[in-house]
Amino acid sequence: MMIWIVIIVTAICSLFSFYMALLALRNDDNGVFLFMALGLFFGVFFIFSLLQVASGRWSFLKKINGKISGEPKPVSFVPHWFMTAAIIITVICVLAAIFIPIFIR
Repeated sequence: MMIWIVIIVTAICSLFSFYMALLALRNDDNGVFLFMALGLFFGVFFIFSLLQVASGRWSFLKKINGKISGEPKPVSFVPHWFMTAAIIITVICVLAAIFIPIFIR
């Protein structure tokens, strides 16, 4: 189910990015390359997600998917204390940026 959500979201993001690139190209705007790059970025994930789903149905795509993804590695423990600390520090900085100007006046 999650793979279909990824496929739908990346397809929508890719199509809207390409549409915005087309509009920027028509208006001779500088954002053409940005929106084209975003469309290609989301398009890569869209293609790989479609390949993942299609490899379950066709055997010749299973070989391609196996070469791209490689062998699965065993799950290992990753300590998350540094990520939690970074989130807490960010929240403190954002709250300080909001409340310090209010109370300093």
